[in-house]
Amino acid sequence: MKTTTKRILVAGAVAGAVVATGYHLLGYAIGIIYGGAMKAHRAATEKALAAEAKKQPIPKPHGWATDNFNLGKWQGESTAGMAVIGVLTIEPNRVRWGNQANGICDSDYSVENLPWGQNGTYPGQLVPPSKPTDLVYAVTRLILDPKPCSTGDAVIQLAVPLDGSNSMEVITYDAKGNQTGDFGTFRLVKE
Repeated sequence: MKTTTKRILVAGAVAGAVVATGYHLLGYAIGIIYGGAMKAHRAATEKALAAEAKKQPIPKPHGWATDNFNLGKWQGESTAGMAVIGVLTIEPNRVRWGNQANGICDSDYSVENLPWGQNGTYPGQLVPPSKPTDLVYAVTRLILDPKPCSTGDAVIQLAVPLDGSNSMEVITYDAKGNQTGDFGTFRLVKE
């Protein structure tokens, strides 16, 4: 009887050791497979980020970076402007706006200068003037590239009155040209 119990205990210990070894080997195999997949994923991600970093900015009109009243930080004054866009930052090769609640946009862009808005009007204006005025707007559209932002915005229109007021009217559009937001007046932030 002692021998049988001893044999059962030895067989159980051997079986336990075999099972434990099997689990360890399986864990190593999964680690190698998963680790290899993660390594490949990290390498692909790093390659894509490096390619994006090396990507040349989209060409802008002559003088865009040096002689341009659109560049700078602009603070929204309307409720929508403050809540959705907040501070609109326009740099020679980047445009940024937004917040965590409504989405952040940070993109390169191409430039489309529209005909100047005469008589105090510009495309997409929410409330045109009720009577004729001599006010002229410089109207520029920044077409986001390589794709629309996560907010769905593909174009941001800047309408700057040429009256020295350091203000700007901001409207956004989706990729199909539908207006997605009219954010009212923004003021240039003095730094």
